[in-house]
Amino acid sequence: MSALENPAETFSFFVGVSGIEVSETHPYEDALMAAGCDDALILVVNGELRLDFDREAKSYDDAVKSAILDIEKAGGKVLFVERSD
Repeated sequence: MSALENPAETFSFFVGVSGIEVSETHPYEDALMAAGCDDALILVVNGELRLDFDREAKSYDDAVKSAILDIEKAGGKVLFVERSD
């Protein structure tokens, strides 16, 4: 199957993240961006880190798997994934 038969789509989902310190003195945004999460809006809700992704991939599962790998590269652990598209 060629890339034309199965083009990438954009999938939207929220991810709850632990293991990354969220403070003004800790460059958590830079760490996430450097790890590949540059397609996510970074949110801190009641002290908890959440990422709102719009990720291109061939499938929803591929989008989520690649986001999880990027989060782990930044030192985080995924608490939950919630589809939003």
